[in-house]
Amino acid sequence: MSIAELSRKFGIYTRTAAAHMVRRSVPLRQRGLAVEDTAEAVRLYESGMTLMEVGLRFGVSQGAARRAVAAAGATIRPRGRQLAPTA
Repeated sequence: MSIAELSRKFGIYTRTAAAHMVRRSVPLRQRGLAVEDTAEAVRLYESGMTLMEVGLRFGVSQGAARRAVAAAGATIRPRGRQLAPTA
């Protein structure tokens, strides 16, 4: 479960839920795309996947996928433009 889901379930603030997790040494998920996945995300995006598809593949938002792909130096296509699949 995410911190937000836990906070809703137990009726506490998200910061309180996060603090409980940290106090109990529970590893928290990183926000955004993991560094080790960036090269693969760029490859998938440049091969024609949309940022939404890349995000879904790695369990992150479209925005997180976009930030990671752009930070890696890839050119972001205009919104709504998808490459034709390569054979």
